[in-house]
Amino acid sequence: MLGDLSAKYESNGKPGLISNGKGDPGGKSYGCYQLSSKAGSLQDFCRWVVREYPWIGITLQKSGNFDQAWKECATVDPREFATAQWAYIKEKYYDVAVRCLSQNGYHIDKHSNAMRNVLWSRAVQYGTGRMVKMWQEACKCMYNGSNYNGYPNVTYVDDKRFDYDLIVAIYKVSKAWIRAEAVRVGLERRFKDECAEALQMLKGER
Repeated sequence: MLGDLSAKYESNGKPGLISNGKGDPGGKSYGCYQLSSKAGSLQDFCRWVVREYPWIGITLQKSGNFDQAWKECATVDPREFATAQWAYIKEKYYDVAVRCLSQNGYHIDKHSNAMRNVLWSRAVQYGTGRMVKMWQEACKCMYNGSNYNGYPNVTYVDDKRFDYDLIVAIYKVSKAWIRAEAVRVGLERRFKDECAEALQMLKGER
């Protein structure tokens, strides 16, 4: 399912998970996709969910203990709480990233489900505004670095191998973009494992 790759590596798919924020520039993070308390995505989700899933919004708003209320939502109806988080991320991150890339000539609907999951994951972690730059940098490092001269042949861009090579390059760029030393080792391990899983997902597609 779209978003599963991201959820696994952000939280192991746990809608009630709350990170302690230690060493993370984003501070404490919440849920399947680790919504950031410092970056504002958590607060935006809380405003959004009042309209879309009122019982969740009311539970979070009326409690004097936000963390306790978050875990309560995950206990009362974990499936719907996870669905709410998925719907929010799709609307605010994935769909926005898809439009940004489309405006720059890259159409995700023409590519694999694995690539769509990679885009979802990268948008969640780095934000929608950086996806065009990430994809551009990844394309440059696929073969010829800064002297990129094009594809090996005219059919390459429509072949599964293009997605394979681009996925590898995207995670190379992700690794190069790590800034916080406190989380470097963990992120490098994540990128290695997540890239391998995305490639395995791609191999399983027709």
